[in-house]
Amino acid sequence: MEDWIICLQSRMSKTYTCLADVPRDILSLILSKLFFKDHCNFKLVCKSWNLICSFWPPLLPLIDLPEFHSPCLMIPQMSDCSWTIYHSLYNNSYDFEFPELMDSVVLCSKYGWLLVSKDEFMLFFFNPFTRKKIELPPTTKRFLSVCFTSPPTASDCIIFGILFPGPRNIIYFSYIKVGDEEWKSKSVIIASHIAISSCPPVFLNGVYYFVEWKFRNIIAFDLIKEEFEFILIKYDNCSEESTSVNEEEEKDEDDNSSEESTSVNEEEEEDGDGDEGEEEYEAPPIIHESYLIEVDGDIWCVFVTGNERRIIIRKLNLSEHLWMKLESLGNKCLYVSTIGSFAESSDVSGMGNKIYFNKFHGESGITFSLTSGRYYSFGGGFASKDASGVPEGCYGVWLKPTLYYM
Repeated sequence: MEDWIICLQSRMSKTYTCLADVPRDILSLILSKLFFKDHCNFKLVCKSWNLICSFWPPLLPLIDLPEFHSPCLMIPQMSDCSWTIYHSLYNNSYDFEFPELMDSVVLCSKYGWLLVSKDEFMLFFFNPFTRKKIELPPTTKRFLSVCFTSPPTASDCIIFGILFPGPRNIIYFSYIKVGDEEWKSKSVIIASHIAISSCPPVFLNGVYYFVEWKFRNIIAFDLIKEEFEFILIKYDNCSEESTSVNEEEEKDEDDNSSEESTSVNEEEEEDGDGDEGEEEYEAPPIIHESYLIEVDGDIWCVFVTGNERRIIIRKLNLSEHLWMKLESLGNKCLYVSTIGSFAESSDVSGMGNKIYFNKFHGESGITFSLTSGRYYSFGGGFASKDASGVPEGCYGVWLKPTLYYM
C-alpha cells in the first residue's frame, strides 16, 4: 500500500510539472476560449497558470463567436464598487469589483460603453470589459435623458441629452463632441403638459428622438439645423392587447371576462372612427414603462401598460406620423432597461423573438416571448401572460460586449 502511495505521489508530481511547463502561447490560447467561471478555475490550476491571467478576470474571451458576445446585465450591489454581471445566455451571475464606478451613477449604455455621472456634474465614459476611462468636461446641470451617437473612441461621438427641468414650458438641451472642452446648450418652448420619458433618446439620420411619457408622441431635435419638432403620433387599428402571434390560441378561461370587455371596447373604438379627417384619438392605456430602440434604421418602442404589465411593441412610421404594431421580432432580441436598450440578431436557437428585461424571478432572468405572448424565467418555474408576480426591474444596465469598440 505504501509503495502504491509513493508511486501515485510521484506521478502527481510529474503531472504538476508538466502542467507548469505548458508554453505560455498555448495557455493564452486556452485562456482566450474560457468564460467567467472556467476562467477562474484556470487560475487555480497552478501558480504559473495564474501568472498569465490579468489581475482582474475579463468578462468575455477574446474570440468573436455569438455565444461569447451575448449581452450581459450589470447590476450594482450594496458596496459602491461591487457589481453583479448576469449573463443572459447561461443564466449565471458573477460578482466583480469596479473601483472606477465608486459613488457614480450610470446614465446610458451603448456600444459596450457606460456613460457615467460622478458627483452629479462630472461625466466620463467607462468600458467594463477593458476598464478604459474617457473623461468629459463637467456639466452645469443633471441630465434627465441622455445618449451618445457612437463609441467614445470615435472622432464623431456626440453626447446629447435633456437637462432636468427648469420652468415647466422650457426644455434645455445640452451636448458636446468628444474632445471638445465645453458643453453647448439650446432651449425650446413647449406646452406645459408635455412630459418627456427619461429613457435614452434615439439618434437616427442626424436627428435625436425622444418619446413623450404620457401619450407616446415624439419630440425630435435636429442639432445641425437647430430645429425642434413636436410630432403628434397616431395609432393603427390594432388592439392594445399584448403583442402575440399565437395569443388567441392560448387564451385562459380565467381571462374570458376581461377579453369580452376588451372586445366591447374595440367595437366602441370602431364606432367612433367615423370622421376620418379628425385628429382626435382615444387615449392609449396607462404606460408604466417605455423603451425607445433603434432597429436597422427604424425606431421601435416597447410599451409596458396596465397593472398586468402587458407588452405592446410599435414601429414608428415618421412619414405618416403613425405607431404601427409589430406582431413579431423575427430573429431579433430586444434588451431593455431604463438606462439603455438595443436590438440584436440572434444566432442561438430559442433566443430570438424575445424581449429581455432587467427583471428577475428569484435568481433567474425574465424574458417575454412574442411567440407565446408570455413572460418566462430562464430557470423555469415561472410562466405568465402578465408580470404581476414579478418584482420591479432592478437598477441594471444591459451591455453588448464587442471587440470592435474596445
